[in-house]
Formats: sequence, structure tokens, C-alpha cells
Amino acid sequence: MPRTALRYAIALQQGGWVVSDAISGQAVTPPTTSEEAQHSVAEWNARCVTRQVDPPVKVEGWGPAGELRVWLLAEDGWWGLVAGRDGVRWIRADDLRPSRR
Repeated sequence: MPRTALRYAIALQQGGWVVSDAISGQAVTPPTTSEEAQHSVAEWNARCVTRQVDPPVKVEGWGPAGELRVWLLAEDGWWGLVAGRDGVRWIRADDLRPSRR
């Protein structure tokens, strides 16, 4: 698990480098050079506020979710980075609650 969870990353798509959103899986910028995309990734991630959850908290969503590891505040609201049996994924904060188990 990385120490800092970032929402945006650089990806090679559509014949160039783009900023990819880890939550939606979509490119949020048009294709460009690697250097420009890296600069854009830094700008997009700077708009987000992240807070580690230490120790991790067991949470549920529409079913068992796993352990909440990171809170992220972005332009579209709060998200939780949850590690579960099926891997690590972002879940909207409104869909999370403390586990009863």
C-alpha cells in the first residue's frame, strides 16, 4: 500500500500521455507530452486533500467493504480508499459506514 494515495496518475492513452482519474478510470486531459502530463498530474492531485486513517477502520458499504485506509476530499466530494478481499478501491464517503463486525 503506498504511503500517499493519489487520485490522479499519468497514463499512456489515445496516442499520448493523459491524466487518468483512479476513481472513474477515465482520462481527464487530452493527450499531450509526458512532461506536460506529469505537470498536470501534480496540479490535479494538489487540488485534493488526503488524510491517512491510522489505524485503518473496518467499514461496510452496500456489503462488506474492508478497511478504510485513506480519506480524500476532491472537487466531487469525500472518498474513502478501502482495502478489501477484491483489492483496493475508492468508495464515495456517503456509501460507507463503520462495520458492525
